[in-house]
Amino acid sequence: MFFFLSKALLFLIRPMFWVMILAIAAFISRRSARRRRYAFILVLFLIFFSNKGLFEAVCSLWEMPPQKITQSYDIGILLGGYSNSSGYPKDGRHHFNASVNRLTQTLELYQEGKIRNILLTGGSANIITKGQLESEEVVDFIEDMGVPRTAVIVEPKARNTWENALFSAKIIKKKYPNATCVLITSAAHMRRAQACFRKAGLNIDTYSTDFRRTDLKGWAWLQFEPQVLGDWEGLIKEWVGMLVYAIKGYL
Repeated sequence: MFFFLSKALLFLIRPMFWVMILAIAAFISRRSARRRRYAFILVLFLIFFSNKGLFEAVCSLWEMPPQKITQSYDIGILLGGYSNSSGYPKDGRHHFNASVNRLTQTLELYQEGKIRNILLTGGSANIITKGQLESEEVVDFIEDMGVPRTAVIVEPKARNTWENALFSAKIIKKKYPNATCVLITSAAHMRRAQACFRKAGLNIDTYSTDFRRTDLKGWAWLQFEPQVLGDWEGLIKEWVGMLVYAIKGYL
């Protein structure tokens, strides 16, 4: 039930959802004063949530800063969420989304000898259908990239961040009790992920990827881009997730 409600909540917190609500309200309102009010709020909402400078300023406060790895770890724990299960065509190709840096930078760490094994954690996050299990699906891809199967640990059951932590901790404590571990996930997601893994009893270091902020600096404040509306969704998801996880005792 919690899994279903959490996915439904993600839809309701999307800025684009509220843009549609305000637009519909302005369209169907019978009173002209109310229509103007809704339209004015809609314009302010779009200006606020489409400004790249504002978004990046908030990111700089929330995202975990980049970390430089100075040692070699036994296990790099790669959180799922980087695959695009609806990618086309379905002819054996691997499709990824905007969070693919989680995967590519994990492969870089492996090739540089900074992690000796990769733990892939993540199953299907679909509400209605089971879908493909992400961690199992990507094994073939990383083998093609030069990582031997013996260096890959698969945890295919987790559907959210708390389950990533809980199930990964069980595997590591049982099979690799003294392993040194580094957690790899998006910078905006790292605060919640790190808290979950520590709650699950793992002492881990972190390696943030997929930074949303850029080096545009002052120029970003002059940019108003529709896609920034979608970028806000990831941040809001983390804030709501932190609150819900704290209530559930996952942090």
